[in-house]
Amino acid sequence: MKSIICFLFFTASFISVAQESMNHVGLWSFKELDRSAMESIDEEKVRLVSNMFQEMKVEILDAETYQMQFMGEIEESNYRKTGDTLHLDKGDIFILLDEKTARMESGNARLLFVQGDFTSQKVYSYLTEDEYALQSFKPNSLLGKWKVKEVKAPEGVEGGGMYEMIGMMISFHFITEEEVALGVSGMQTVEEYYVDMETQELVFIKPDAEENRLYAIMQVDEEYMIVQHLKEKTFFYFVRD
Repeated sequence: MKSIICFLFFTASFISVAQESMNHVGLWSFKELDRSAMESIDEEKVRLVSNMFQEMKVEILDAETYQMQFMGEIEESNYRKTGDTLHLDKGDIFILLDEKTARMESGNARLLFVQGDFTSQKVYSYLTEDEYALQSFKPNSLLGKWKVKEVKAPEGVEGGGMYEMIGMMISFHFITEEEVALGVSGMQTVEEYYVDMETQELVFIKPDAEENRLYAIMQVDEEYMIVQHLKEKTFFYFVRD
């Protein structure tokens, strides 16, 4: 009888430990940046980075594999578990803080996750509306250099975070009322253009181009400009550089 009791106790303990060790399996969703890991806090950068990671999810499939969903892409890879730390094959580590929260350390980034399907709310400082009406302007008011301050992708669009991240690399330099330098990540190409004042679309004079109307200029002020990408419906908030 004693041996049977000991066997049952051992079996129950083993099952309990096994169940506890697999509590991390399931879906984890990005919630916010770990502010405690920041030496100094720049609220504007925190907002931009938080918006970028807003759709990031990690799904632990079993004791060895996981899937990461980020910017519309899903990748499956392996991991190994040491205590409360999951060492991901991509070089990141996923630390289980408790049953419902975890922290991912990826390079200099410290990201907090919660268990379950959760989507954090994006926050915008300048592009606070979902739609913008056209406001007439004079073409010469475009002249000068412009840099992106904020980008807003449509709500729920797949890969919206990618559009917003790439959009931050764009710049315009309206050299004259006929020439504009388009910049992406510091590299520029000079194009001839005009503005269709009826639709306020920026028209590039390239006869062999498949698309020569990529942007609509919604509003222009002395210090800012709101532009919409016609295909992606993404809004850009530019300021003078």
